[in-house]
Amino acid sequence: MTPYRVRRSRRKTIAIHILPDGQVEVRAPLRTPPKFLDRFVQEKAEWIEKASIEARKRHEKRQAFILKDGCLLLYMGDKLPLVCCEIEKPLFDKECFYVPEGFAEEKIKEAIVKLYRSEAKRVLNEKVHYFAEQMHARPTNVKINSARTRWGSCSGTNSLNFSWKLIMAPERAIDYVVIHELAHTFEHNHSAAFWNIVAAFMPDYKMQQSVLKELGILLRTQNWEV
Repeated sequence: MTPYRVRRSRRKTIAIHILPDGQVEVRAPLRTPPKFLDRFVQEKAEWIEKASIEARKRHEKRQAFILKDGCLLLYMGDKLPLVCCEIEKPLFDKECFYVPEGFAEEKIKEAIVKLYRSEAKRVLNEKVHYFAEQMHARPTNVKINSARTRWGSCSGTNSLNFSWKLIMAPERAIDYVVIHELAHTFEHNHSAAFWNIVAAFMPDYKMQQSVLKELGILLRTQNWEV
């Protein structure tokens, strides 16, 4: 029998959640009998085992993710080295990420995220300006956020938001996300009309979606929370 823990609430349905470390949590209504939960878990045993193994693998990689001198960091699809050296403050020169010697790992992470955010702001503002002219779009604002599940979004007022992690993606994938969000300033949906706009400016957008999906899988193995 697959071991699991139960989390009861006023919900009306039963759901199985695989936690980041691979543990199994069953979320159930308050009065669901234990025997019913056992049977429910047993029926899903094959899926649970597969999902738990994948979660544990990601968790182990996440635990092993350490920022230190010499490690490689993604920047617009390239892998650039992190260099700990005798400097006064962190800097980035498009060839290396530099941080002062003696920084603890958490301090290094904070510094790198700050550099990433700065680059994301610069690059994405330039990209939005360029493609907005090409598409005759009129976004009202461009913001950089720390979204975990979205590369970008477009508000009802046509304000564009982008995750700073997008700066890790290859340039064409970045272009796709910008075009995608600018297309939303015309179509606030994912209708055929919307995808026609995207395809007009990025014919291989499906390939870029695959690139971003792979990057998303990689980033789930890295702890960038500060």
